[in-house]
Amino acid sequence: MRLFLFENRTRYRSPVRKLIETAPDPNLEDDEDLTSRTDARTERKRSEAAWAEFARTLVTISERHLLRLELGEELLRVVQDTRRITSPGAKARALRLVRKELRGLDLQKLRERLEDLSHPSTRRPATPVDDWRAKLLNGGEPELAEFIAEHPRVDRQRFRTLLRNLKKASPEAQKKALVALNQALRDALSGA
Repeated sequence: MRLFLFENRTRYRSPVRKLIETAPDPNLEDDEDLTSRTDARTERKRSEAAWAEFARTLVTISERHLLRLELGEELLRVVQDTRRITSPGAKARALRLVRKELRGLDLQKLRERLEDLSHPSTRRPATPVDDWRAKLLNGGEPELAEFIAEHPRVDRQRFRTLLRNLKKASPEAQKKALVALNQALRDALSGA
């Protein structure tokens, strides 16, 4: 305990600071999520921004794609009504209604379906030409030897040249070299 003397020579005792320990709540589990309110608010804002962005996308895509997404009747009606609105303030309110209707759905699945509709070629299954092209570009001489063994009528030197040109080509020339390799692979696989 510390004692202090002041000018009037009286003794002053400093307050005692004692750590108050609390017993842990037995109802709380140890592996409970300990996110802060700020983190939760940030995550909520990020989620709302994603929903808002998808709502704007739904309003701007073509009618054909909108119908092929197979949305519920109520959501479809709200999106179509929102498309007809021209006033910015009214459109913002209508977009909030679209967001409200979207909330019960799985955003990731909706995005994937929309991506499939917008870019169907990106999800197409790989063809033998794609498989061999990837194998030849990522591999080396053993892969080329395997390809030549399966297709003995192929000109080995031509394929070596095509692969070398593609690997050493500038970014502008790579597209042309890739087209040439694809054509050579198609011809070899078709037996021409």
